[in-house]
Amino acid sequence: MERRIFSEHVVTPEGLFRAEVTVRGGAILAIEPAKSASMGAEDWGADWLVPGLVDIHTDNLERHYQPRPGALWDAYGAALAHDGQCASAGITTVLDSLSLHGMKDGLDRKASLGPMIAAMDQATADRALRAEHLLHLRCEVTNPELLDLLEPHADHARLRLLSVMDHTPGQRQTTDVAGLRTRLLAGGRSEEEAQEFLVQQHQGRDPSVAHDNRRSVVAIAREFGVPLCAHDDATVAHVDEAHADGCVIAEFPVTLEAARASRDYGMMICMGGPNFVRGSSHSGNLSARACAEEDMLDILASDYVPLSMLRSAFMLIDRFGWAPEKALATVAANPARSVGLADRGEIAPGQRADLIRVRRGADGWPLPGEVWREGLRVA
Repeated sequence: MERRIFSEHVVTPEGLFRAEVTVRGGAILAIEPAKSASMGAEDWGADWLVPGLVDIHTDNLERHYQPRPGALWDAYGAALAHDGQCASAGITTVLDSLSLHGMKDGLDRKASLGPMIAAMDQATADRALRAEHLLHLRCEVTNPELLDLLEPHADHARLRLLSVMDHTPGQRQTTDVAGLRTRLLAGGRSEEEAQEFLVQQHQGRDPSVAHDNRRSVVAIAREFGVPLCAHDDATVAHVDEAHADGCVIAEFPVTLEAARASRDYGMMICMGGPNFVRGSSHSGNLSARACAEEDMLDILASDYVPLSMLRSAFMLIDRFGWAPEKALATVAANPARSVGLADRGEIAPGQRADLIRVRRGADGWPLPGEVWREGLRVA
């Protein structure tokens, strides 16, 4: 089946055009400049036509599996709810980012890992999902049980990214423990609650296993051909190690020094959409906007707010003066290429027909009115 769409704002790799896009068999067949819609074509007028978004880091599935502290939801239902939220935000490919360590707000990540992966597998098999869901496993190197959790999933068909990280207070993301305590207190926690939180962050960790665990994760990435991502690098030494390990993505570097070193090595720099929209990191680290100002922003991920991706891309256009094709690449083509997906992320012939119809709302908000995956409307 063939369909044609006209828009005054078609974002292609070459720029922004008034054009008509032809879709056939789930793929983009042609893009032709046009002043108006031809007979039989859908007329989207001033609404933008942009590529479906590719999200390489989101904690959103965990939030639906445990919507309240201590209250677990059905894993299959959580998969459907998470998927619906992603699709309605224009995300047509999502890497569900599952942490292989400890507790978060009462969620036992070790116990929940298997059910969440199995539920998403089943929903995929049932063709119940709107977006395509792939897998990103976040490897906490101080976890003595890390390999027991990782190895059963190392050859999983949906695995597309591994990341190495250390969230021990005093390291990388939380180098400033006093600052973390101050933020906890400012957020309403008592002194006792803040201290309990810090104690909990050390539980289940053994720094003595970090080196060997990291070497094992690197070996698994190489054996199975899975891209590797460095997380929360803070120093040049951290980045040197990441480059030596073969990391292709610098995810959430916490200093400009680390971001610059990552760029020098040719690593793609990924920051969080919520960080960009808010204008600062919730943990007090490097601002995504600072990366944009330094032209060191390659990828924006939703992190914990799916709608932040499209919002960030249009803020780059409206407030930072980025060309539309460069801004949209941060949430579509660049993340796709970073994990080896060459068939999506651009409005170009031969690419998957993953499309978003976007109109502009109050304060420039980009509103995804229609979302299409492989030529079929999913939201």
